[in-house]
Amino acid sequence: MYCKDIMIERKEVIAVTEDHSLSNALKRMEFYGFRALPVANFGRIMGVIDVFDIYEHLYIRRDADLDQTLVRDVMKTEFAYVHADDFIEVAARLLTQQRVMFLPVMQDDTTDQFLGIIPMARVMQMFMSAAGLYSKGNRITVLLKNEKGELARLSRQLLRAGANIEGLLPIAKMPNQIHDDQVTHVIVKFDGDMERVLLACEDARIPVVTKDRIE
Repeated sequence: MYCKDIMIERKEVIAVTEDHSLSNALKRMEFYGFRALPVANFGRIMGVIDVFDIYEHLYIRRDADLDQTLVRDVMKTEFAYVHADDFIEVAARLLTQQRVMFLPVMQDDTTDQFLGIIPMARVMQMFMSAAGLYSKGNRITVLLKNEKGELARLSRQLLRAGANIEGLLPIAKMPNQIHDDQVTHVIVKFDGDMERVLLACEDARIPVVTKDRIE
């Protein structure tokens, strides 16, 4: 899957122009519930502005006025972006590393090829979908060895237990834990009997780390 497959298209993007006042930019952010907006004019993107940029100039540098200062005076003109044909993993990595609310999607490296944006929320929605968190059901987290065929072995055990897999998310590196390259945490959301699944995992010597019910 590519960045162009999950982006919000340019015609639907809420943006400001560089001629907006800071007051107008803040009002637009507040109205739509955003903390950052692209600065764009049709197919051209000039920069990115967020509330922190505005507050820095208003209250720390004290070199701006809400009604007199324009967006172009405080916007960032250097910003992270992705290309339309980049893998979505590129967007996820940049959103995490840059700690930004969205990434502009460009056709190429010229600023007049602005196609849309990928908000952090879109990536989180994909995570929730992969983990099966949009519906009720049982969920377990298991530990699998990083060996060929382990996911297939887990799937067979769940099938034998009469479970229907609704979400499966392998996580190779758990945050705040020492990385172990020998095992992978796998979150499994399923419709079926929890006890039968736990017994099936036990029979196959697949450690179950957590068991929960999503309501």
